Amino acid sequence: MQIKSYWESFVSILFPPLCVSCENVLLYQEEFICTTCRFYLPINDHYLFKQNGITRRLLGKAPIDAGAAYLSFSKSSLVQAIIHKLKYRKDQRVGKYLGRCFGIQLLASPFYANIDVVVPLPLHEKKKQIRGYNQSEYIAQGIAEAMSLPLNQADFIRVKNTETQTKKSRVERYDNVENAFSCVKPSVFENKHILLVDDVFTTGATIASAARTLAEQCHCKVSVAVLAIA
Repeated sequence: MQIKSYWESFVSILFPPLCVSCENVLLYQEEFICTTCRFYLPINDHYLFKQNGITRRLLGKAPIDAGAAYLSFSKSSLVQAIIHKLKYRKDQRVGKYLGRCFGIQLLASPFYANIDVVVPLPLHEKKKQIRGYNQSEYIAQGIAEAMSLPLNQADFIRVKNTETQTKKSRVERYDNVENAFSCVKPSVFENKHILLVDDVFTTGATIASAARTLAEQCHCKVSVAVLAIA
């Protein structure tokens, strides 16, 4: 064990850990995000309120019990740098770390006290093979770990390989993800409270479609947790 500690110290001298946001060298006891960037992170208080930016945007579009976003997303921001590394540079560690931070926050809210299982928003199998991973799974893993909840990554799938939502209008986004999801075994989620997890919330089209599918096919209650809201 002591040899391992010496080796890790040696490696950290040659390749010091960097802040995932500003890429400056992390100081002793800093983890993933430096103290300065952490100070300026736009952390939301959604978990304290039933009505917030997430639930208002999903009103009438999906049967959501509760919803929250951990961070606020804007272009050329600290959050954008973090999301980019999670989504395109396969930095799964930061996904799990921020998921744990988010999970600790949700534990302080009465709205998430009766969650039964954490479910990440799935990627279509073809897209996952190309990318090699699903960033929402890492966030969900961190949340489940912090909240001491089971994680189910197998029984809710994406059956429609949709086009990217990036350049589509609001209406086109909703049409693009219609009937995109399905439950493999509806009985697994029946009468349970599901926490559906995604990385970034923009129009809410994708997560609304997923939440409707879960509620309709499994007769369950659905709440939503996203890492960032744009």
